[in-house]
Amino acid sequence: MKLNDLKAGENVFIDANIFIYNFGAQSAECRELLLRCAKKELTGYTSTLIISEVLHRLMVAEALQKGFINEKNPVKQLKEKQEIIKKLSTYNHDMEKILEMNIKIIELTKELIRKSVKTREKEGLLTNDSILLATMKELGLLNLATNDDDFDRIKSIHIYKPSDM
Repeated sequence: MKLNDLKAGENVFIDANIFIYNFGAQSAECRELLLRCAKKELTGYTSTLIISEVLHRLMVAEALQKGFINEKNPVKQLKEKQEIIKKLSTYNHDMEKILEMNIKIIELTKELIRKSVKTREKEGLLTNDSILLATMKELGLLNLATNDDDFDRIKSIHIYKPSDM
């Protein structure tokens, strides 16, 4: 299903790639989904794990975009040149925007980490994806906004993807 298929009043868990596509100006549909959450038309959820992933990816993307590093081992380049990190600020502004979007941010707990083990064993998902799914199950959420094809095989949830990617 498409992101635009989500009906007003529904709950949706938002994966990292939706935020990344929004801030990279790659998807108008992702931007619209986040605006709908900000306007309380939809109730958006994400997790501290997702926020950490988004923050990291936005930092690297900003350093690349500003020409401070190149695409060969960008994280290693940032680690070796901490002065570059001090010059980056756009990713922090983007994070503030996320914090103001009326999206509920769920804490990663020991219990969720433990539950994710069973999810990995049952579904064959990678670690972060299994934690995401365990979080959704814990909250009773059925709708996931993502562009990650790994979730397509999970029959217990409804996947909503941007069609403009």
